Amino acid sequence: MDVTSPGPATPEAGPLTSPAAGPAAGPAAGSTAGAERSGAIRDQLRLLTLTQQRFERYLSRRLQVDPAGLAVMDHLVHTGPTTPTDLARRLDASTAATTLVIDRLAAGGHVTRQPHPTDRRKVIITPADHWEATAYEHVAPLVQGVTAAAEALAPEEQAVVAAFLQRIVGAYDEAIRP
Repeated sequence: MDVTSPGPATPEAGPLTSPAAGPAAGPAAGSTAGAERSGAIRDQLRLLTLTQQRFERYLSRRLQVDPAGLAVMDHLVHTGPTTPTDLARRLDASTAATTLVIDRLAAGGHVTRQPHPTDRRKVIITPADHWEATAYEHVAPLVQGVTAAAEALAPEEQAVVAAFLQRIVGAYDEAIRP
């Protein structure tokens, strides 16, 4: 399976995901060029989200972990070994649910539990030695594709895209702010 070419998207438009559900949709907004451009951008962002979700399902299957396990492993690879309580807090999950995920990962040989160096009541969760290299084998084509796409842009274009993506991340952050 070629992860850089996930195949045609078959978006299932629903009330929460339909491009028509966005604020720029509607009779007045749909008639302007700006609304058409923002609709095209919104459509591409939606397609990117769906493709990313499909890639994550692919990666879960290839690495033989469930989606919750993949989130734990991603966190461990990016931030290093940590306690189950810290994992739960960072992933916004209960400690009980996080413990179940860690149990599955340990049973599958994906993580190890080691004594905490300074607090004998705690354990540290560490990815298995092979994990990062194995995961990177599957992620490398995507990383290389994104890098090539970014490098194909002029520096000014890179700055515009980076600023746009930063605003999109801000919009997500704002949407989930309590």
